[in-house]
Amino acid sequence: MTHAELVQAAVAQLKRWRCLPIISEMHCANTYGEIPDAIGWLSRASILIECKTSRADFLRDREKLFRQEPAFGMGDIRLYFTNPGVIWNDLPEGWGHYVVFDGKPKYMSGLRYSNACKIPFQGNKREEMYLMRSYIRRKESV
Repeated sequence: MTHAELVQAAVAQLKRWRCLPIISEMHCANTYGEIPDAIGWLSRASILIECKTSRADFLRDREKLFRQEPAFGMGDIRLYFTNPGVIWNDLPEGWGHYVVFDGKPKYMSGLRYSNACKIPFQGNKREEMYLMRSYIRRKESV
């Protein structure tokens, strides 16, 4: 699947989980330069989904500052949506991994999202607020 198709699957899944709002691939000024592939909010937590089409892309992602220092990153719950074979036995602690087949994510390892799942991170709320404010400004200016 292409990156765009993985992002579509991520947005669709966030809708099924009843997140609102849902933001995908939106650039905005923030401290650490994180651009979530898809992020949505529930009343109790934010869910970040990163989409990776290749192993090389996944390995590059690990080098980013907000991945090395989890407190800098967005998302209280963090998931990878990938093509098959992208993540081996090196899923970061606290993350979940889903492989997408024909637009449908299948749980593979790590954190499995449910309404009752443990929230492994405290997402960087300042960065999330920058993103959400930018989203609202763009919606209101249309």
